[in-house]
Amino acid sequence: MKKIFVIIAVLITLTSACSKDGTDLLDPATTGLTEGDVFGSPQYSERFLLDIYRQIIPVLAHTDFAGPRWRNLAHLETATDNGSTIVSGNVNVRDFNSGSWTPNSTGMFWYADWTNNNSAIRACNLFLSHIDKVPADPQYNFDDNTRKIRKAEAKFLLAFNFAELAKQFGGLPLLKKVVSPTDADIFIERSNYDETIAYITQLCDEAAADLPLVQPDAQLGRATKGAALALKARMLLYAASPLWNDSGSPTNTPAGGKFDAKKWETAARAAKDLIALNTYQLHPDIASLFITRTNSEIIFARMQEPMSYHSATHVPYTLYNGAGAYGVGGVNQVSYNMVKEYEVLKNGAAYFVDDPASGHNFQDPFKNRDPRFYRDCIFNGSKVFGKTAEFGNPEPGHNKSGAHNMGYLKETQNYNTFVYSVKFADQTLNVTWDARSAAAGTRVHQNYPYLRYAEVLLNYAEAMNEAFGPDVDALGIGKTALQAVNEVRTRAKYPTGRTEYLGQTGGMPPLTSGTKDQVRTKIHHERRVEMSYEEHRFWDVRRWKVLPSTMTDIKAQIPIYKKDGTLEYQIKTIDTRFFDTKMYRMPIPQSEVLANPKLVQNPGW
Repeated sequence: MKKIFVIIAVLITLTSACSKDGTDLLDPATTGLTEGDVFGSPQYSERFLLDIYRQIIPVLAHTDFAGPRWRNLAHLETATDNGSTIVSGNVNVRDFNSGSWTPNSTGMFWYADWTNNNSAIRACNLFLSHIDKVPADPQYNFDDNTRKIRKAEAKFLLAFNFAELAKQFGGLPLLKKVVSPTDADIFIERSNYDETIAYITQLCDEAAADLPLVQPDAQLGRATKGAALALKARMLLYAASPLWNDSGSPTNTPAGGKFDAKKWETAARAAKDLIALNTYQLHPDIASLFITRTNSEIIFARMQEPMSYHSATHVPYTLYNGAGAYGVGGVNQVSYNMVKEYEVLKNGAAYFVDDPASGHNFQDPFKNRDPRFYRDCIFNGSKVFGKTAEFGNPEPGHNKSGAHNMGYLKETQNYNTFVYSVKFADQTLNVTWDARSAAAGTRVHQNYPYLRYAEVLLNYAEAMNEAFGPDVDALGIGKTALQAVNEVRTRAKYPTGRTEYLGQTGGMPPLTSGTKDQVRTKIHHERRVEMSYEEHRFWDVRRWKVLPSTMTDIKAQIPIYKKDGTLEYQIKTIDTRFFDTKMYRMPIPQSEVLANPKLVQNPGW
């Protein structure tokens, strides 16, 4: 009986379609529309496709700001050595970090992703099976050219959803048609990893062939040729990486592809194809990169109305002239593990904090850091809204008064690092209202980038270094691995006129060359800094097979206000996590394995 119920649940997943508000557009009881109605109308078929766009990566309640995969505002970064979260109700994050989860853990993000992405895959296949039958209608600008573009968009979305699953689980059941509960072949086995990547890249190629180079302003947020090529480059980089391209693996299985060192060159060529479009370039101002409607760096983003909710929930609330959202703020913290990755600038050179040549003062730790630190973080001493932020733990009997958040975020609450992630927030946006309300407040563009040009350059740098070494322009586009990574690094400069950058000037110097191994370490570091809190670290440490023992101790540099009024920084371990090699891959939900006798679970689960 239990298995029957599980099978019914799987069938519901396979036969559902997407809608932005959770209402199935094809549910006659709710909408009054049949499948014939939806695909007999350009208006409804367009809405159906837009609903699939809306399902990409779970979004934050009330805002449509993408990124958080956990409940209660926490980003995926809080399950890496980059971050922590103070939201006490976020049991799923705590369970994940402690290793208290199994293939039966329904609260885990990967459990929901398996269902949600497969539902989106079915919706894409359904759209593709009907789009040629949708009648042309000049009233809705729907002609044969529009049809061709929409079909290409659906192929891109199909590739995107398969890609989201492949980076978590590996080889997938490749559903290439609409599956009905009455079909004899409703249960299919997982394809091998290489076959899965080949299908994703095939879809990307087919989409790129018909997608426009740019979308008109009113269509921003739809897929473009660049989006398809960037997604292809990302997945080929993953496929070349040690987890999925293990030198000790002579065969192709769902858990990993057949080893082939040439996969690095294939990944580099894919990134080169995007670079060669000459359509994208790095946005010159790091301060405005994530708070403009669009810019030259954004390849594919989630577009939405201007908002203030994200800023209100990530900037510590007492820095506002009034309460932030829910009376909280600073919900995502940056660990000291990550803070120390932001280098120290001195006399035009960059040093890590533990290098004696840096002259770094651990009791005055936030001066002369990588300019991206001041965009990404609010810390003790930040200049925000004309105030100097003061965070920390007071010793009993201390005589320090008026310290912002001192009565709210105490070490006894645990997991608090006193450095707050605000990468996508606007630190000049002085929210004075309850951000749950849509009635008032100052707002800013916050369109979450799924794909941006900096990532492509870093993908290219990593693949080129592995394939050819750091200083060889083997593909003939005038760009070596070292040159590509330095484009990203040297873009990081202190903006003028922004108080949060503390009046500092200059920027990051270029990396020097070295051996392939030395430059690999530098590229990995640069990727960690540039792509922090963009859902890359979680997957990067897995595809690189970073040793679990290096990922478990989460540290904070805690400001302690002493009784005598002095301030002392103490580096402490605030969380000891569990990480096992089986966690390089996510487990397939056990309910799916029980229901489908052909579905093989991932190793170790």
